Amino acid sequence: MPRIVSAPMDLVIATHRGVDFRFEGLNLTTDFPYSRYVTGGSAGFEFHLRGIANDETRRLESKFYEALESWDASAQEHGAPPTDPAPQMPSNDFLAPIKANITDDAGTTYICIGGQTGGTGTEWDATWIYYPAPPSEAGTLTLEFTISGIPTAHSCVIEL
Repeated sequence: MPRIVSAPMDLVIATHRGVDFRFEGLNLTTDFPYSRYVTGGSAGFEFHLRGIANDETRRLESKFYEALESWDASAQEHGAPPTDPAPQMPSNDFLAPIKANITDDAGTTYICIGGQTGGTGTEWDATWIYYPAPPSEAGTLTLEFTISGIPTAHSCVIEL
C-alpha cells in the first residue's frame, strides 16, 4: 500500500488563477487498453487532483450553468440539436495545465498518456494517467507538480 512520506501539510500542490488544487491520491493498479502509447494489458497509475471551492469557483460554476441552460433552451426553441458546441466547464482550463514530473529511485521514465477533468459532481477534479507502472525495484515515487510545465515548488514523495 503506497504511503505519502513527504508532501505539503495541506496537500495543496498548485494555485492556478486564484484556485488552490490539492493532491488527492494515487492509484497504482490501472490497466490500460491498447493505445499508441501502450500495448494491451500494460499497467500504469493515476494521480488525482481536486480544486478547493472558493468564491471564484462558485462564480465560474454559476456562469457555466447559466450558459448551459441558455444553450439547451436555444436548442429546444429551435426543435433541433444545437449546432453550436456546448459550453465547457471552466475547471477544464484550470486543471488541464496542472501535471507532474514524476521520477522514482529506480530511474524509470514516466509519461502522461491521458486523463480526465471535470464532470457533473466532480467539476473541479482531475485524474491524470501515467505510464508505465512503477517497477518492483522502485521504493519511492516523487511527483514534482507543474503548471504549464513550470514547477510549482510543491512535491509529494510516495513510498511504494
